[in-house]
Amino acid sequence: MAQCEYNELELMMQERRNTGTAWTRNESFEKNGYLVLKNLWDITELYHPVPEERGQINYFGSVDRFHHNPEEAQVNGSLARYSHPQYKKIHTGIRLKLEEVIGRKLYNTYYYDRFYFPGMELKKHADRDACEISVSVHISTSLKEWWPFIIKTPDTYLDKKKEVITSTGEERSLYLEPGDGLLYKGCERPHWREPMPGGVKKRLFRKPVQDYYHQIFFHYVLADGERAHCAFDAAR
Repeated sequence: MAQCEYNELELMMQERRNTGTAWTRNESFEKNGYLVLKNLWDITELYHPVPEERGQINYFGSVDRFHHNPEEAQVNGSLARYSHPQYKKIHTGIRLKLEEVIGRKLYNTYYYDRFYFPGMELKKHADRDACEISVSVHISTSLKEWWPFIIKTPDTYLDKKKEVITSTGEERSLYLEPGDGLLYKGCERPHWREPMPGGVKKRLFRKPVQDYYHQIFFHYVLADGERAHCAFDAAR
C-alpha cells in the first residue's frame, strides 16, 4: 500500500474512533465539529513582525531562553514558535472565552504560532490527544486574497458502533479575518490548508519580501474528559 493511501486510511480510522468523544453543550459545535468566532482576541496583542528565522523555536519561559531547530517537520520552510512568552496569558484568556462557548471547563495543554510563506501547505490530518479542543487564530497577513482553513464535518453513523456510515461529512473552506478564531475538535476533525498563494514583493532600494500568513494554535482538553491527563503531561 502506498504511503499516502496508508495515511488516508489511518486518518479515516482516527476520525471514526474519536468522533463523539469530546462532547460539548454547544449544538452547532456538535453538529459541525467547528465554530468560527469573530473578533476572538485583540489583534494588537497578537501581532508580531515576521522574524528572519525559519524552522522551529521552542521557548522556555522567556524570549532569551530557547532552542532553535532550522527544520520544521510539519510545514517545511515555515517558522513555528512553541510557547512564545507573548502568548502565555492569552492562552488562558482564550480558554475562559471558549468555556463559555462550549459550556464545559477546559485545561490548557500547549500553543504555538506559525508563519507560512508562499507555496506552503498544511497536510490533511487530525491532531493528537492534547489538541482535543483547539482554536486557530488569524493574526496577520500580507495576502490580498483569502486563504482558507479547510475542515471536514462529521460523518453520520448508523448506530453507536460507528461501523456503517449513512452520510459522509462535507469539506468546508473557512475564512478568517485577523483576530477571528476557528474553534474545532482537533482529534476528531480532519483539517488542512492548500498551498498558500502569494509571492515575493519587490521594493525600490530595499530587500524584496515574501508574502506571509501568521496564525496561532491554542490547544486544550476537557477538564472532565478522557484526555484530561494530557494537561498534566504538558505541564511536566
